Amino acid sequence: MEPIVVQYLEDDPKGDRWRLVKPINYFTIVGPIQVPAGYVTDFASAPEVTWSFFPPIGRHNRACMLHDYWYDHRLFEAELGETRARYFADREFYERLQAVEPKKWFRNWCMYAACRLFGGRWWRD
Repeated sequence: MEPIVVQYLEDDPKGDRWRLVKPINYFTIVGPIQVPAGYVTDFASAPEVTWSFFPPIGRHNRACMLHDYWYDHRLFEAELGETRARYFADREFYERLQAVEPKKWFRNWCMYAACRLFGGRWWRD
């Protein structure tokens, strides 16, 4: 597995964003995706008050970056429609969370559920 190489964006007003230095390739349930160098992510988009349960960075970084990129670019929406494309983004996110930390199934499910409940607005905006 290729490493995630990022640069911390010190001067970013949000203070929790990272720029991808090398592209990352993913093979997903819908098709291949390449997140290009230069893409900016905050990894897990969780409010700071929840960081003890939903840490913004960790073993789930790869899943979070893919999910952020999929949402930011509404991947596969033209082929599948908004509802299905978003469902597959969230489902792929959950499967990748489970793959790296299966013992944290409850946290993984909560992160997935948060995407399903609150992600629609982010997808459309």
